[in-house]
Amino acid sequence: MNSEIYANVIIPKSGLDYFTYRVPPGLIDKVRPGVIVVVPFQRTRSKGVVFEIINEAPIEKSKIKDIESILDDDFSTTENHLKLALWMSRYYISNLSEVIQLFFPPGLVERGKYIYKLKNASTLPLDNPVIKYLFEKKPHKASLRQLQKVFGSGVRRILEELEREGIVVLENNVKIKKYRELNLYTPYPVDIPKEPTTQQKIVIEKFFSDQRPVSLLHGVTGSGKTRVYTWIIEKYLQQGKSAIVLVPEIALTPQIFNYFSQIFHQNVVFYHSRLGDTERRWVFRAVRKGERKILIGPRSALFLPIKDPGIIIIDEEHDSSYKEIEGTPSYHARDVAIKLAELQNIRVLLGSGSPSLESYYLAKKGEYLYLTLTERVPHYSVPKVQIIDMRKRKTQLLFSLELLDEIQKTVNQNKQIILFLNRRGYAPFLICVDCGNILKCHNCSVNLVYHKTESKLKCHTCGLTTDIPETCPNCGSTNIKFSGTGTQKVEEIVKKYFPDMEVKRFDLDAFIREGVDEGTFKEFLAGKLNLLVGTKMVGKGFDFPNLGLVGVINADVGLGLPDFRAEEKVFQLLLQIIGRIRKGGKVLIQTFNPDSRAVAYSAKMNYEEFAEAELKEREKFLYPPFVYLTIIEIAGPELEKITQVAKELKEKISGLSVRYLEIIGPVPSPISRKAGNFLVRLLLKYKDKNFPEELNFLKSYPLPKNVYLSVYVDPVDML
Repeated sequence: MNSEIYANVIIPKSGLDYFTYRVPPGLIDKVRPGVIVVVPFQRTRSKGVVFEIINEAPIEKSKIKDIESILDDDFSTTENHLKLALWMSRYYISNLSEVIQLFFPPGLVERGKYIYKLKNASTLPLDNPVIKYLFEKKPHKASLRQLQKVFGSGVRRILEELEREGIVVLENNVKIKKYRELNLYTPYPVDIPKEPTTQQKIVIEKFFSDQRPVSLLHGVTGSGKTRVYTWIIEKYLQQGKSAIVLVPEIALTPQIFNYFSQIFHQNVVFYHSRLGDTERRWVFRAVRKGERKILIGPRSALFLPIKDPGIIIIDEEHDSSYKEIEGTPSYHARDVAIKLAELQNIRVLLGSGSPSLESYYLAKKGEYLYLTLTERVPHYSVPKVQIIDMRKRKTQLLFSLELLDEIQKTVNQNKQIILFLNRRGYAPFLICVDCGNILKCHNCSVNLVYHKTESKLKCHTCGLTTDIPETCPNCGSTNIKFSGTGTQKVEEIVKKYFPDMEVKRFDLDAFIREGVDEGTFKEFLAGKLNLLVGTKMVGKGFDFPNLGLVGVINADVGLGLPDFRAEEKVFQLLLQIIGRIRKGGKVLIQTFNPDSRAVAYSAKMNYEEFAEAELKEREKFLYPPFVYLTIIEIAGPELEKITQVAKELKEKISGLSVRYLEIIGPVPSPISRKAGNFLVRLLLKYKDKNFPEELNFLKSYPLPKNVYLSVYVDPVDML
């Protein structure tokens, strides 16, 4: 009888799902799925996560190494979370070694470093530059990465030779990370209703009487969705359960954390990437042990193993920030939350004033429980909305006379103002008046954006920053000028018109500079600022009691993009911006497209009519929610080569036995060049939700040299 047991261990960034290790007798009672273990890996050590325990060795036993030790059990995850990781790896076409890092704070699960240390410092040939460098280092050691920076990649061969000669030794270096308690900031007082309105009471009763796994709460802005969340969570806390509340942006965390803290006090904690690594480890431990029952944060908070979960709430569920677009896997937090809830047998509550058409469609079909709040809470009133047709204004000015007049009136009434433009920077592009050349990033096929505060041109795709040229690189003319408008320019013009007004900007650039819970946001909330200039960040759930005017500088930004969701995104943005005014006031929307569906329906604040009109068009042209989409993008420096790879892939995918599958392409990507590479794509349309699992062959698909492949399942942005 075989008494030995083995564990499949996920090693981060290893490129494979897992590796098999033997569980030594002394650890048999401690090693289980979800714990972090230290294992020998390659020529060093690594921390990894036990995925499963197995009884039979899949390879020759002599080749299997032992697990060395386990980490503190406070930092383990659950079997349901491991099942979720496996589902994500299959659905989003990635390896477990890529997925697993989402489930732990940074540094908790990591690969060891190659650390080279001098074995005997007394008798060393110091004429060798590598030995001399190590000798001068204290305590006579350095990582391979440090040495490669100084001596180049070839230093590895020198070190291996020195190791054979016994001059240096390769040290194991896996740090056991500590944690530090998060210093939660002091809440500031806000008005919190004591009793639910009639509509809120009906919604809460319907939620608990209907046990559908997913519910959609569609509430107009100002209808009290957040307070409904808290009343529902109270019921779960009474049952000894916990709750996760997701928000789309880090910037929203302080406001909603403050609101919840007024009600639940020390039971609330938040988690996001702006916390330090040691603080995030403390939050992980606190929710896992049940020391905090309510966890608030953006999509990363979803993966923490909160004890005794009862409900996951996703606020502003329509927001595209819930979709990971930069890293791997390219997951959507809403869909992952629904899968996690299924595994844990708990419920999901989606909330929005302008739900995604996918969620609205499923709710209207009856797959989700559809809950509505159509009335604002007492003392909240609907603002007056006025569309200003800029085609009729005989002026080149950015501000219409109506908007300038309303700004002055609002200031005279001691009310505050938000000016909204969904375009950061100062000017979207630099153009040569003589030849018409627009300066583009030399790595990407996108315009360089002028940022006046730094006096630089920036690429918002690859991050390139460059000086402003004195002459046109195309024709040599000095007649070049900035064109278009960004938030920096709006801020400058406002200060010119109203020099005595306190004005600040709240966009991604300002947020990165100031941080998550200080500066502009608090100043505006406290009434120290008259006017806030912002991008879409100012529309995401902030509640400013003294706001009297919202001016939309250009409602058309985004309407002309090659994306079937363009109208929906602009509509949702405008509806959110209009909803910032809670207690009466005015909204002025400047536009060159007053008849567009997004502008016209948002001005009426009529979601249902917009959604029905948009869904008819989606059904006609077969786009979500009537089909599912996956984008396969191939990148490389040679256009012919990547196009050929795309054609071969199309042929292979066409051969899969799928009930309905349409493959469009290969075609150039909307951004056809990025970071020096050309990009082409295939667009897949299909009706089987689980079809992406058929594409898992792409994980190991053989690609020519310098050709790269990316897969985006359920994309929310077609660019």
